[in-house]
Amino acid sequence: MRSADPAALWDTIRLGLSKQLPEASFKEWIAPCEPQRVDNGTLWIRVPSAAAKLWIEQQLPEEFNDALAQGGLADLRLVFHVDGTPAAPKSAARKSPAATGNGAAEAAPISFPHLFNRYTLDRFVVGPGSQLAFAAAKAVVDNYGKAATPLSLNPLFLYGGAGLGKTHLMVGIGKGLLARNPKLRVAYLKVDNFFNELTVAIKAKNTEPMRKKYQQNDVLLLDDVQTLGKMERTQEEIFYILEYLLQHGKQIVLTSDKPPQRLEGCHERLITRFKWGLTADIQPPDFETRIAILKKKLEDADFKNVPPIPDDVLTFIAHKAKGSVRDLEGFLTRIIFQASLIGIPPTLELAHAAFQGQSGEEPTAAIPPDRIYRMTAETFNVSLVDLMKKRSRQQAILLPRQVAMYLAREIASTPFTDIGRAFNMHHSTVMNAIDSVRERMKRDSEFHRMVQALLNSIH
Repeated sequence: MRSADPAALWDTIRLGLSKQLPEASFKEWIAPCEPQRVDNGTLWIRVPSAAAKLWIEQQLPEEFNDALAQGGLADLRLVFHVDGTPAAPKSAARKSPAATGNGAAEAAPISFPHLFNRYTLDRFVVGPGSQLAFAAAKAVVDNYGKAATPLSLNPLFLYGGAGLGKTHLMVGIGKGLLARNPKLRVAYLKVDNFFNELTVAIKAKNTEPMRKKYQQNDVLLLDDVQTLGKMERTQEEIFYILEYLLQHGKQIVLTSDKPPQRLEGCHERLITRFKWGLTADIQPPDFETRIAILKKKLEDADFKNVPPIPDDVLTFIAHKAKGSVRDLEGFLTRIIFQASLIGIPPTLELAHAAFQGQSGEEPTAAIPPDRIYRMTAETFNVSLVDLMKKRSRQQAILLPRQVAMYLAREIASTPFTDIGRAFNMHHSTVMNAIDSVRERMKRDSEFHRMVQALLNSIH
């Protein structure tokens, strides 16, 4: 039986979080929190400030979900409230429909963690690097239950680096399907948590009920399948579950940090199942998409009382946080958090200080354009002299040169006139070249991936 002691429950959650978060992050965000009471399956947790509440709910939902699952508390709801304000009355503590289900779906497993409330398809900002993945996610929702089409979307396999939105799209699919048919049995599951559940079942010498529990779903959302490589028995159980669901026409969505063919240690028959449907990747967002993500983020209800963020601050964030959507949103939240602590509006100076405090780097220390030009030449296998000075309209020279100009502007914010001077060109020619690269990135996904990979390697 689960403990009703809020301190004991919080200790279990803290233990799970301590294994996931860096020590500094744990001390900054988790240590100051205090458990208050347990009511109707909800643990109320007091946090020291509105900014801390915002950070936890916006930046740590996946970490909290993992900690709950690993502690055997997957059905426990968490509510964070600010120090100095009373927790909601007991009558207000109710499980959401996502947690309890309704009607015929009453006995179904939890659809997805309640902390994932912002993961919906309409809140996903689409860029050149995520167009295919988003279109596929939307198609799964729109075409569910309809006659088979020539393009198979089952399973849908989404892959990409950490923090790029794979889980967002996956949960968005589940929510979209439930919005259309609340009676669907939808289960969200991380591979690591399945492993922990399976371990308990093996000790009890009875894995059949667990297998049947997942086979009875209409939709299975299986997160982080790249961790399957060293889990022999887990692979076997997941294979039987996927095989059953596919044979009965049930929808499966999978996520990974790499494509199926690069999953080390996975059985070939499992990889074959992963590749049956559509595989779509998600690449880091480009500059324009990063700006759009920040503006979309600021439309959230959580940010309604935040002072306006100047455009120069958003531009600075978009230039500095290139790695992932999570990095981007985290940097924005940190600036808002620090501004609230000091009691001043967010400014560019504050953004510089926040960046230096987070990364240890000087915010004004730009990457030299010469380094960008040199690495671009190496990537395209042309000499630096030819890239910079050779007068040629051949694609072998023209394309790398345009990419080098684009990267100089994107990474180092180099003025158009300075780029033109380096290439002995008029600044208007440079502007046209950069526009040409941006347009091609929008319509050519392979080119977009190549440019983005080069950008990340330089940065």
